[in-house]
Amino acid sequence: MAASNWSGRGWLSLLIAGALLSAALGSGVASAGALAAPQNTRDKDLAGLLRGMESRYNRLKTIRLRFEQIYRQGRQVMRRESGTLFLLKPGKMRWQYEEPEPKLFLADGRNLTLYVPSENRATQMAMKEADDLRTPFAFLLGRLRFDEEFERLEPSSDFAPLEDGNTVIQAVPKRLPERVAWIVFEVTPALEIRRLIFEEPGGIQTEFRFAGEEANPALALQLFYFQPLPGTELIQQQP
Repeated sequence: MAASNWSGRGWLSLLIAGALLSAALGSGVASAGALAAPQNTRDKDLAGLLRGMESRYNRLKTIRLRFEQIYRQGRQVMRRESGTLFLLKPGKMRWQYEEPEPKLFLADGRNLTLYVPSENRATQMAMKEADDLRTPFAFLLGRLRFDEEFERLEPSSDFAPLEDGNTVIQAVPKRLPERVAWIVFEVTPALEIRRLIFEEPGGIQTEFRFAGEEANPALALQLFYFQPLPGTELIQQQP
């Protein structure tokens, strides 16, 4: 997907996925005892699972994992991409795409940047502008509380788990109802998020599959800042 064609949906896809994986990217870390039990879940087991996920991810400072990103229109797969995702507290992400073409999506705490080397072009916008218009950025600020951010949290019967023993949960986000119809996330018994799927009105789905999660690896700060090569065209995108 070329930088010049990087739509609001593209920004939104990466931000939501990174946000759900980085509940601890804010400066405050909640203790397990301070986490509120979701009130709109259908059973205590699910409430306990969500509490455990909040606690686990709030305690992480850095994450590194592999990802596969799948775009669908109805049942048809439109595109597959894959690479490595790096997360660093507070508020930093690096989506390092490797297949089918190299590109970078960076969040450095102030700006979002998409860089496509084949075009020698980078598109940039302020995180605050994306926050205002495109995504529930409370996730990235470390305030993830499932019951505050979602409604109708319940086990999903529509999606089979990728791995035996995993739990698949479907929820409706309270924010941006005009942009995101629902979100599905698959969780392992070790409380790792293995998959995210979200659907926009019109049936457009984006799915992320994650593997090889490393908790608290040593990550250089420079990974998250864009350093353009000479001659790179930098486009400031307006909301």
